Amino acid sequence: MPKKVLYKKLFSASLERKNRMKADSVRLFEFLGSSKTIFEIPVFQRNYEWGKEQCEQLFNDLINVAQNNIDHFIGAIVYVTETGNQMSRIYRIIDGQQRLTSLTLLLKALADTDKQNKAEIEEQYLTNKYLNDNNHLKLKPVEHDYEAFNSVMNGTVAFKKPSKVIENYMLFKRLVKNSNIESAKLYEAMNHFNMVYIELSSNSEENPQVIFESLNSTGVSLLPSDLVRNFLLMKLDSQKQSELYKKYWIKIEQMFVTSVFAEFIRHYLVVKTHTSVKKNEVYESYKEYFNTSRLDSEDALADLFKFAGYYNQLLHCQSDDDQFNKTMEHINMMDSRVLFPYLMLLMELVSLDVIKQEKANKLAHILEGYLFRLKVCQMPTNGLNKMVVSLCDLSKSDGKLENRLLRLLKAKFPDDRKVADSLMKVDIYHQRNHLAKLVLTVLEENRTKETINFDDAQVEHIMPQRLNAEWRLQVPNAERVKEQYGGTIGNLTLTKYNQEMSNKSYSEKIEFYNNSNISLTREVATM
Repeated sequence: MPKKVLYKKLFSASLERKNRMKADSVRLFEFLGSSKTIFEIPVFQRNYEWGKEQCEQLFNDLINVAQNNIDHFIGAIVYVTETGNQMSRIYRIIDGQQRLTSLTLLLKALADTDKQNKAEIEEQYLTNKYLNDNNHLKLKPVEHDYEAFNSVMNGTVAFKKPSKVIENYMLFKRLVKNSNIESAKLYEAMNHFNMVYIELSSNSEENPQVIFESLNSTGVSLLPSDLVRNFLLMKLDSQKQSELYKKYWIKIEQMFVTSVFAEFIRHYLVVKTHTSVKKNEVYESYKEYFNTSRLDSEDALADLFKFAGYYNQLLHCQSDDDQFNKTMEHINMMDSRVLFPYLMLLMELVSLDVIKQEKANKLAHILEGYLFRLKVCQMPTNGLNKMVVSLCDLSKSDGKLENRLLRLLKAKFPDDRKVADSLMKVDIYHQRNHLAKLVLTVLEENRTKETINFDDAQVEHIMPQRLNAEWRLQVPNAERVKEQYGGTIGNLTLTKYNQEMSNKSYSEKIEFYNNSNISLTREVATM
């Protein structure tokens, strides 16, 4: 259903339920000109994200209005009303915050280029002269944008961090200055901007969360993490929203990039529900888990925060145990986060003193070995997800976690002979996920007590990938040998001088090999 149709339905519904919800069309200036009103972007909303394309389109719409003296519909604003200090009203914006912020920045750009109307624009539409809250400003953005927005509104654009607020204000200012239409006329044209408002009272029977979901299902979809955040915070009052957002959610956001955040929630649900969760069903699955578990928002956020900490430690190999971290380094090199739900569960069991760290290390190491053998033997790994889901259901283990894990692995666990045979024949260099480097790293770690940093080490082909004339003379059937064995473990080692050696002859490489701090590489010089 297009958003415009949905707005009409909401508008019609409001006429039938006047006591619960109000909706009407209004001019932008009538809406913004309301005295003692704060337009608050709640903490559960996204940061300001409009780009150049959207801002230029908004400005082009304004140019068209100014040139043709016509009205223009700019969309709808949906908000919940609350009573504030000093007889003020707070409009908590449910939908339309990106557009409202952009219009405010455009008005500020006009005020700063139109000295004649500057005071009127600022006093009428940008500030609350007789209301101290929010530094007298009408719009209150999310915390991420607050400092940058205040900087723009106070005329001190010295904000050094990257900010869409600053970028778009400066863009609007350039567009106004470079326009063939005077800023005073552009300001006058904004009076032709019309909008629809949909107002819910804070004690309304109409569920703001349901309306929010309906509106956002019609446009660009929000990410699962956005929807979960809104679901947990929207039902609370402003003070509690702000408290829990700062205490939990913003700290979780700082741990993850966007794509990892959604993945974390999906893996978290695997731990909690013992079921596989599809990527496009994360939000619905979380709501079902929340409701069936009878959680409240604070308990839910506290638990998400705790498990986000586990997930972050897994990603960066920064738990409190060195052996566990070493196992995680190897699993991450194989790029197999499908194991993370079970690993998070192990960390939780250690935290609750259900199992000891040594037991968690052993179980994680078994999983690492299984995954490693599957990859070396080029066996499919698509059954891992189902296995992890089963492992997370502790009711099936009777407290014997190791026995349960080994039973699940037994049928598909490649034996030593198969692994050794694969290492002799398989071109591991051209397999994905840095497998060649991992094989060499594990070999080195198990034959020396030296502490070696492998981060800047590279996989070295003893017989190079590009053969020069000397190699062709020294090795009979050099091309065939390279083709058959060039990417196998027998032709590979680790070095920090890969570029320097390149395709040099073996006799020229020996000096580099002799001086290596990696025992595998030193031994190559004695071959």
